[in-house]
Amino acid sequence: MNAIDLLEQQHEEALDLCRDLCDSDPGEARKQLFKQLSSALLAHMVIEEELFYPTAAKAKADGEPIVEAYEEHATARNALSRCDKALPEEELFQVRMRVLEELLEHHIAEERSELFPQARKDLGDDQLEGLGLEMEAVFAKAVKASNPANRLDRLSTERELEALSP
Repeated sequence: MNAIDLLEQQHEEALDLCRDLCDSDPGEARKQLFKQLSSALLAHMVIEEELFYPTAAKAKADGEPIVEAYEEHATARNALSRCDKALPEEELFQVRMRVLEELLEHHIAEERSELFPQARKDLGDDQLEGLGLEMEAVFAKAVKASNPANRLDRLSTERELEALSP
């Protein structure tokens, strides 16, 4: 699957899960749904940060939109963690989930308007297909990882500086 098509599919799935969680009732079903969102969202961040963004940065001179995307991921990871801590508190959980959903919507809109069109132009269909296959394999592993957020946070600054260097 084309890398951008894969990311778009995952974006829609994450937003659907956010909406479902915003409408959910407290209890075990909510906890399981949140676990599903958290796992999928963190794995999505892994493939963007470890594969898509570096590839896009190498193909393009302006790394600022990519660095902004890394920062938005860091913010979303923090929001996700805060939602997890608020699971037992109904009203607080709802507020935090809506903020997370807004963060994701903003991030996705920027990727759609800036990063994806540029990547389609710079990388081309063949490279996006190959990258997509690699991303699918890494995603499957990342979903099963115990805590990919720690690794992403640890490497974030290094990757941002690399994206900014010509």
